[in-house]
Amino acid sequence: MPPADIVIRLLTPADTAAFCALRLRAILDSPSSFSSSREDELARTPEEHAQRIAGGVLQRAFGAFDGERLVGFAGLRREPLRQLWHKALLWGVFVDVAQRGKGVARRLVNACIEQAEADPAVMQVHLSVNAENNAALRLYESLGFIAYGTEPRSMRVGELFYDEHHLALLLK
Repeated sequence: MPPADIVIRLLTPADTAAFCALRLRAILDSPSSFSSSREDELARTPEEHAQRIAGGVLQRAFGAFDGERLVGFAGLRREPLRQLWHKALLWGVFVDVAQRGKGVARRLVNACIEQAEADPAVMQVHLSVNAENNAALRLYESLGFIAYGTEPRSMRVGELFYDEHHLALLLK
């Protein structure tokens, strides 16, 4: 059971700096878990980061806070094209090492699922996960996500290639 003092809430533009700092740490800690490199993240403007975490109905992110400190995040992006509106993408799930194993990631992902369920247009949530990240895969499968494919050599970090599993959660 997660500590009672960890609060999960929607991120706002005021959380942009904390999000950016934690995201950079996340990429340093787990570079094969994120599509973006440190350089990619640093190239984005504060406005672009704010749009990613609090861009209205199409772009939302949740944060896990230990007091005032952001210790985890997960984003949900709905497809903007009319013929793809029924899909949302879960992205960027990360929990600080000190908070792992306490159910924080589950709470963040559940917050994103609840957000998707509240949107009448969203019928399914998709995600990609590094094929070597067994803990994340077990979490997603325990929440009802089903695998529908594996992309070989999906990501290249330095000279290493990583496969990614693609999963979907059918809501309606």
